[in-house]
Amino acid sequence: MRKAIRFWMIALVFWVPLHSCAQSTGFFTADEERTFYGGAVLGANFSTVQGDGYGGYHKVGLNAGGIVCARILPKILASVELLYTQKGSRGVNQTESTYTGTTIDKYFLDLNYVEVPVMLQYVVNDRWRIGLGGAYAQLIKSNEEIITAQYYYKNVPGTDFRKRDYNLLLGGGVQFGSGIFLEGRYQFSLGSIRDVNNIPPYMFAGGAGQFNNFFTLKLMYLIK
Repeated sequence: MRKAIRFWMIALVFWVPLHSCAQSTGFFTADEERTFYGGAVLGANFSTVQGDGYGGYHKVGLNAGGIVCARILPKILASVELLYTQKGSRGVNQTESTYTGTTIDKYFLDLNYVEVPVMLQYVVNDRWRIGLGGAYAQLIKSNEEIITAQYYYKNVPGTDFRKRDYNLLLGGGVQFGSGIFLEGRYQFSLGSIRDVNNIPPYMFAGGAGQFNNFFTLKLMYLIK
């Protein structure tokens, strides 16, 4: 399932810019008198947790919800979203030992949030936009597991995550259909997602804490 999501998202990245060149009418035209736009978004997060001792954006999660945009200046849009978003991490460490042979450690972290991103976007032309903003996320569910040859940990008491996560985000979008856009976004936590004292010692996180860090690729539909 995860490989299928990645395949289709990568395919869209290459297909949309080519397809959008063939469109004749942009959505955010200069003579558009409309102020408010509403719609829905659906896509995927490719996430990691900085400071967990593993690397790579291997965790794939859902990013879905609604959006409202307002044109506050001819070239400036403001947007607010209400999203269900899945973040977290996936990790595998392989070690070799003369005594024990090959051992593989696996790490699974699922963090599910309700999130409210707020962005200011610059309309480059009637198809392309770029923007930046911030987001507030409320944790609604978490699950953490680590599996090694010696032990198995799952949601160890005293390792709880913070309920609130504040993020900075950068992103943009391109139109490729009537009210349909491909959106890309990079987002990261401004503060540690759990207290340093709550980080398990086997994570080797150091003193900086742990931070959500992820890319999002999604489709947005705005009602014309």
